Amino acid sequence: MFNPFMSKVAGFCGLVAILSCQTAVTHAEELAYRWEPGQKFSYQVEVVVDTDAEKTTYKGVIHYTVGEVNDSQSVVTYKGGLAESKVYKTTSRRGFGPFGPRGFGPPSIPSPFAQPTFRGKTQTTNKITITPRGQTLAMQGDSQLPYLLGNVSLIPFEPLADGDVQKWVDDGGVSITEKGDDDRHPFGRFGPLSPFARNEPESVQAAGELSSYQVKSTAGDLVTISKSYRLNTPPTKDNPSFDMTGNGTWTFDKKEHVPHAYEMKFQLVVKVKNTTTTVPISVKYNRLSAEKVAAMEAEAKQRAEKMAAEAAETKRIAETPLTPEEKQTALATLATDDNAALSATLGMLAGKSLKDPDPEIAAAIEPLLASDDRAIAKAAHSAMAKWSPAYAKQKKLEKDYQGPSPVGSTGRVVESITPLYVGQIVQARRRNRGSFWFAARVKELLPDGQVTLAFLTWGEERGRSSETVTRNNIQLPPEEFVQPVPPPTASATSVASDAARTWTDTTGRFKVTAVFVGVTDGKVSLRRTDGKTMEIPLEKLSSDDQAHVKKLQATKTAEDNPFQLVE
Repeated sequence: MFNPFMSKVAGFCGLVAILSCQTAVTHAEELAYRWEPGQKFSYQVEVVVDTDAEKTTYKGVIHYTVGEVNDSQSVVTYKGGLAESKVYKTTSRRGFGPFGPRGFGPPSIPSPFAQPTFRGKTQTTNKITITPRGQTLAMQGDSQLPYLLGNVSLIPFEPLADGDVQKWVDDGGVSITEKGDDDRHPFGRFGPLSPFARNEPESVQAAGELSSYQVKSTAGDLVTISKSYRLNTPPTKDNPSFDMTGNGTWTFDKKEHVPHAYEMKFQLVVKVKNTTTTVPISVKYNRLSAEKVAAMEAEAKQRAEKMAAEAAETKRIAETPLTPEEKQTALATLATDDNAALSATLGMLAGKSLKDPDPEIAAAIEPLLASDDRAIAKAAHSAMAKWSPAYAKQKKLEKDYQGPSPVGSTGRVVESITPLYVGQIVQARRRNRGSFWFAARVKELLPDGQVTLAFLTWGEERGRSSETVTRNNIQLPPEEFVQPVPPPTASATSVASDAARTWTDTTGRFKVTAVFVGVTDGKVSLRRTDGKTMEIPLEKLSSDDQAHVKKLQATKTAEDNPFQLVE
């Protein structure tokens, strides 16, 4: 079994040493990887890692197709991957691996098996160049698995000895490389796939590796070979030591020149200082016949077609508008107190995805958003998101502004005259976070014009998240965002004259954001956000703006009258 974490220092897996040249079994065919272009072979693979905390299984089908072939080497394309599944032990806390939470355990054992990006756990493709003796000359791509198991694509191929012999060994010095810059070479370099998941400079650890093989028996074209394996590293101050041993059998098809079956049991012992962890591992695969592969592919195709048909039918139903009868029934049900009927109807409405949803249905759903029954309220929210585009947009904005991910810049700049209030939601740039914008809540407005913000995580203030920023580092969220209700103020009942407002002319074509200053000789004075003052004839403002100016004037007159009666 090829281990991708090993960097060979003595050629291919060290020197293959022939221990005995006596023929134990008469071989009709040579044990060698000699294939024909276009030849295909597939395997069912299962790897089980059974620790005290959990049992992890990697299982799947892998396929090989032979490409270019000559006397010295063959190029074969691998396609496949192993799906990961876990069963947690009742004696452990859910989510903790063999080395504690997130793969790290008591208290300084680094887990080499917590890296989430092992590509052997997903469907991938490799191109492998291999010699008749099993030496891997090159590999494009990778399919690594955790627990020092190596590339899935290379698991079937064991080294073979020259000639018809009973025993041989694969003995060589190796190095385990922890993180490297160059991930183009499959041997000894990981790049971003370092199994140690650290951001440290590259470190190399010496190791020894020995595999021993002995022919046990032959049955027809199948040769059964026993295998023993040992990988060990000496303990060092900065690195854990590994001791991996294994025993089992490997069966080779001497007629087809391909591996036929494999079953090994390994024990991986990891030592860090005074702590030792043992990880039992079993690996097995069986070659699948062409008929079995064809049947599996046909079954998978049938399953995919069934799922596609079901998805198409679900989509058709979702996009079909309600009939007049269905609409009236839905409206009638939404007006009742029958929770069972309400739940069913809201579920049906939530399953719709209409291009032009009926606003009458949305209006009927809206009162249920505040239902005392939490299940009904939740169902109403789901249905409302499908029948009210404005509601769906607002809910998305609320989710975006809960944090902690960056939000898109709105460009709605906060100027010195832009009104802000405590509790208002904004977006702001943080110190040492570049040009990204994050959701925050206004915590305090300072006399010098700066603002103290509390940055948010899922709608809540982060611990020690407060930062004081200048206004040019703050922007308002989109106009559609519904803000929290401002706190009451002494002048809450009056019309604020110092608040910025968007003013529009009578044609509706021209607009400006400015603060009302006053009216002189029929001309309205406005102060723009850049601090400059402009005058516009009152009659050239829109009717709404003219009404707003008159309200401001009336308020000012009332404030100036010291003899105004209080009713």
